[in-house]
Amino acid sequence: MMTLWRPFGIDSSLRGLDREVERIFQDKSFAHRPRPEAPAEVFENEENITLRVDLPGVNQSDVQVGVENNVLTIKATRTAPADDGRTVYHLAERGYGEVTRTFRLPGRVASENAEASYADGVLTIRFPKRAEAKARTIEVKTRGNAS
Repeated sequence: MMTLWRPFGIDSSLRGLDREVERIFQDKSFAHRPRPEAPAEVFENEENITLRVDLPGVNQSDVQVGVENNVLTIKATRTAPADDGRTVYHLAERGYGEVTRTFRLPGRVASENAEASYADGVLTIRFPKRAEAKARTIEVKTRGNAS
């Protein structure tokens, strides 16, 4: 007996897997599992290295910032709204809970002089560069005759 070869067809076992994945994503309990995120950007100029982290929906009192051994750690907690048991979510993409981000700081920053601010859900931390790390021009002097 010959078997028909279908190089681009989906095997029947894969069809079952496809249905199972669809079922998982339709499960309402799965909809309440997104994790909080904290996207960041790091940039510098001549004076500072600056880090900005998006923490929408987080109260300032729920943000902790620390530096140890040149590693910056940011912890933030986004608290879920109280559930009265009568609310039915049709879509739940917002993540709740604790999020932690760590960043290795370059040795050229003065972390002891860092400044942090929090406004409109954005945490901004500014690290001044150490004096020896700042760009400077070195004057080239001539010595005697250059013949």
